[in-house]
Amino acid sequence: MITVRQISNIRTRGAKPNAPQERARKVQDAVLELEKIGAAFSVADVAERAGISRATIYRNQKLRDLVGARGDGARAVDPDTHASVCAKHQSLKSKTRELRRRLAEVEKGWDEMRERAVSAEHRLRIAEQRVHSLNKRISSTTQAHSTVSLSHLATEIGTEGMRRARRKLAQVLHPDLFSQDAAVAAIAGELLRAVNEVVE
Repeated sequence: MITVRQISNIRTRGAKPNAPQERARKVQDAVLELEKIGAAFSVADVAERAGISRATIYRNQKLRDLVGARGDGARAVDPDTHASVCAKHQSLKSKTRELRRRLAEVEKGWDEMRERAVSAEHRLRIAEQRVHSLNKRISSTTQAHSTVSLSHLATEIGTEGMRRARRKLAQVLHPDLFSQDAAVAAIAGELLRAVNEVVE
């Protein structure tokens, strides 16, 4: 069976200032702060803001007088104060919506920038692979040309064979494929012209 003392120990109490003057000051400050808000408040609100228990206020006549009839009940709010609070509330809501909209736009912009960066890196890798492949082919073609002339190759494989080879080379060496690198485009063009002259 639970005794009265045990119930008293279970009950949560707020922190009590030692001096009565300090308690009164805390209650008065709490009431003033709550009045500035412009809404109804209770003794519990005052006690919570003052950091003391409700029982302390109820047991002390002076503290009850500080709260007065405003505690534990609604009170009239000044129309100008109410209008001012509502206007501030609407302004904050509008600013919040605008900030959310701008944040969404910034996030969308960052997503688009990341996608463009990934796409650019992919295209760069492909271009580097093409340049590397072209350099290898140019190197092998140059070495072959130093030992075997194109006219000699044309005689061996025939005109039709050279035309097929030209079409395949055009797919790889066409200068338009290397428009970003003038030097590579020039070399590719020279090679194609040399092949075209033999085929023609």
